[in-house]
Amino acid sequence: MRRNIFSRALREFVVASWAFFHTQGFWKYVPIAFSLYLVGIMTIIRADVYYIDDWNRAVIGYKEWDNFSRYISWFLATFMHMDTVLADVAPLTQLVAIGFLSFASVILVWSIREVIWKKESSLWEDSEVPHKKRLTVLGIIASLPIGLSPYFLEELSFRYDSPYMALSVLFSVIPFVFIHHVRAYIPVGILCSLGMCMTYQASSGIEIILVLFFAFLMINQTNAGLKKTIIFVAVSLGNYLIALGIFKLFIMHPMSHSQASTEVLPKEELVSGVIQNLNTYLDYLWHDFGWSGIKICFLCLVVFFIISAVYQSKINKSAALILALAILIVDVCLSYGIYLVLSQPLTRPRAFIGIGVFTAILAIYVVSAWRGWAYKKQDQKRTNSEKIATRNGGQRIFFVFSAIVVGFFSWSLVVFANSYGNALSKQNEYQNFRLTILLSDLANAVPKQAASKNYLYRIKGWITSSPVLENSSKSNRIMKRLVSLTDGKWWVRTAMKHYGWGDVPDEQLEVIPESEDWDKLKSDPRCNPETAGKRLKLVDNVYHRIETYRACTIIEFKGYERFVHKENDDMLESEDSEEPESSDKQSADSQSTPNPQTAPQPKKS
Repeated sequence: MRRNIFSRALREFVVASWAFFHTQGFWKYVPIAFSLYLVGIMTIIRADVYYIDDWNRAVIGYKEWDNFSRYISWFLATFMHMDTVLADVAPLTQLVAIGFLSFASVILVWSIREVIWKKESSLWEDSEVPHKKRLTVLGIIASLPIGLSPYFLEELSFRYDSPYMALSVLFSVIPFVFIHHVRAYIPVGILCSLGMCMTYQASSGIEIILVLFFAFLMINQTNAGLKKTIIFVAVSLGNYLIALGIFKLFIMHPMSHSQASTEVLPKEELVSGVIQNLNTYLDYLWHDFGWSGIKICFLCLVVFFIISAVYQSKINKSAALILALAILIVDVCLSYGIYLVLSQPLTRPRAFIGIGVFTAILAIYVVSAWRGWAYKKQDQKRTNSEKIATRNGGQRIFFVFSAIVVGFFSWSLVVFANSYGNALSKQNEYQNFRLTILLSDLANAVPKQAASKNYLYRIKGWITSSPVLENSSKSNRIMKRLVSLTDGKWWVRTAMKHYGWGDVPDEQLEVIPESEDWDKLKSDPRCNPETAGKRLKLVDNVYHRIETYRACTIIEFKGYERFVHKENDDMLESEDSEEPESSDKQSADSQSTPNPQTAPQPKKS
C-alpha cells in the first residue's frame, strides 16, 4: 500500500510538473521576468558595494550561515564559489538570485491564473491541461513586487547572501504548482517549507499568505466549495507545521544576537508580544514610505482588488466584500511570518519579504481576475475559454485602468530600485572619503603598541548620510534604512582589515558594547578618560574626534541624521537650537547616533 501511495504521488508530481513546464510560452516568459528584474537592479550591480556582512566575507571568506541554521545556504555556497573559502564573485550571485526570482514570478502568475481561469462548468479536481495560456507579459509585470519590493532590495544588495535569500522565496511558491494534486502537494509542501527554513527564515510568511489567498479565491470565485477549501487549508497548515516541527526539533540551532533571536515568546506574554511585534511591523510598513508613487499606487491597487473581488464573486456581494477586506487585513499581518511570535524579531527591511509577495498577489489578481480577457481569439479553443472571452465596454475600461495601475506600481518599484542603487553608490563614495580621512588621522595618532591584542578601540556612532542619500530619503524614508553599509561596533573588524590596517583581534567584539550609548563606551577603565591615564593625542575636526591613550583609542564620528523612520515632521521646522526627539525605533535603525554635544543642529527645512 505504501508503494501504491508513493507511485501515485510520483505520478501526480510528474503530470503537474509536465503541464507546468509545457504551459504556452513558458520559456519565453522566464527570460522576460529575468530581464525586468535585471533592469531593476542594474544600478545596485553597478554600485559595486560591499553591503554589511559582505565586508567581512570579502576579507575573511567565511560562511557561517550554519549559525542561523541555514544549512542549504551553507552547502550551496561551496558550489556557487567552487571553494569552501568564499571569494567575491558578484554580480554572478545577484544574477543567480534574480534567476530564482524569475521562476518564482512565473510560478505565482501561473498558479493564481490556474485557479481563477477555470472554465465555469469544470470541476475543481480537473487535472491541468498542457499548453494552456496562463502567462502574459502583463502578469509578469504584475509579479515584480516579489523581487523589486523596496524591502527585498536589501536581499539583492548582498553580494554573498542574495542567491539563497531568493531561493527561499522560490521554495515558498513551488508547492502551489501542485495545488490540484494533493498526493504530490503534501510531500512537496513539507520539503519546500523545510528548504525555506534552511535558506532564509524571513520568507516564512509567504506560504501562509498564499494559502489564505488561494482559499479566498476558492470560496469567492470558483466552484470548489467550502468543504474543499477547508481541506486545502487544513492540509497546507499540516504541511507547514510538520516542516516547522522537524526544523525546530532536529535541525534548528538556537541563537541570539543584537538584531534578533530565535527564542519564542513565553506563553504568558504570547498575546501581548504578538500584538507588540505586529504593531512594530505595521508601523514600519506605513512610515517607511511617504506619499510617493509607491504608496499611492499600492492604495489604488487595494481599491481595484476589492472591486474585482466583489464584481467577480460567485457568492453574495456583501459577503465577498467582507471576505476581501478580511484577506487584506489578515494577509498583511501574517506576511511577517514566524517573526510575529519571536521575543526579539528582526526588523531590518530584509525581514519584510512577505509584504512584497502579498503585493504581487494583489497585482496579479487584478490583471487576471477577469478570466478570459487576456485571451486572443485563436487561443479560445485551446484554453477552453469560449464562454468567458467576451466583455462589455465598462468591463473593458475597468480592465484597462487596472492594468495601468499595476503598470505604474511596477514602474514605481523599478524607479525606486534604481534610485536606491545610485544612493548606495554615492553613500559608499562618501563612506570611503570619511574612512580615508579617519585612517590617515589614526595612522598619525595611534601609538605603536596599538598592534597589541590588549589595545582597544571604542567607536561611537558611524558615518552619517551623504547629501544624495538625504535627498533620496525625503519621500521614502526606507531609503535611509536600506543604505546601511555597516555600523560602528563592527568597524574595527571590517574597515580596518579591509583597508589593510592590520589584524585587529576578534576578541575585542566580546567587550565592545552592543549599544552605541556614549556612557557604556567608557565603561572599560582603559577607555574612560578619567582612568585611562594621560591623553597622548587629540584629533578634533568636522568629521570626527579621536582621543588616544596608552591602551585605548576613542573614535567619535560627527554628523546628524535626518529623515529617519517615523521622524516627527515638525522637527524639520524647529529652531536651530532645538534638540530633536528620538525614539527607541530610531536608535535601533540609525547606524549613527551622534553625541548631542558635538553633533550639528538641524536646519530649517
